[in-house]
Amino acid sequence: MLIAHISDFHVFVNAPETSIVRPDAADAARKVVADIAAFTPKIDAIMFTGDLTDGGSSEDYALLADILAPITVPIFVVPGNHDKREGLRAAFKDQLPFGPGPLLNYETHFEDVRILALDTLLDGQVEGRLDPDQLAWLEQKLATPSRELTLILMHHPAFPSTIAPLDHMALQDGRDAFARLINAYQGPLCILSGHIHRPFQAIWNGVFCAVGGGPAFQHGLGLDAVGSEPSIVNEPYAYFIHRILDAETVSIHTRYVEL
Repeated sequence: MLIAHISDFHVFVNAPETSIVRPDAADAARKVVADIAAFTPKIDAIMFTGDLTDGGSSEDYALLADILAPITVPIFVVPGNHDKREGLRAAFKDQLPFGPGPLLNYETHFEDVRILALDTLLDGQVEGRLDPDQLAWLEQKLATPSRELTLILMHHPAFPSTIAPLDHMALQDGRDAFARLINAYQGPLCILSGHIHRPFQAIWNGVFCAVGGGPAFQHGLGLDAVGSEPSIVNEPYAYFIHRILDAETVSIHTRYVEL
């Protein structure tokens, strides 16, 4: 099975909410989608880890639907800090089993993979959070280890990039409790996130983690950054393709798209 991990399209119709989003973000997103649609062997599913749009308007989600139209396989999404829950729920209500209440958490299965989707959106803030109810829900889901590979999708990474200014904008509230749950889990598990706008992979609490790149803009590699965000760089966009042979055998490949 092949799973593509993409993130942070930030598409918009009228004007970007984020000043550093490229003006041709929709065109860049279309190039990524075209690459996924044309990939051989066929991608079986897509994990999209947030900031699908930049402003979250109904027009933005209509544009997103048009951009994603060439994709004929399931797409599993979580909201980012630039998404709007109401718009995202409406756009994917027929495809995803969102749980009750305002938050867009859900559990679902795709072939031999269990997907746990976490809504880390904190209204009006760039950083993310997991509230006590979400953590209790996740604890219940992880209470019995699954023989399936479990993928946790969340926009804000709980694991560090070690680019300090960007990590200050990642998951904050609930991070320590989340870490304890991850550390205690005994089954095969991966965590997929976005938000950082620089693709990277990490081992955190013994678990494989990855951040998908963002074609709307890309941060430079600023490992010595202290106060300011790393500069924006013009590099080929990178997303990840996970080849899952079984629950404990996964290879991760980087796929580049020239924007």
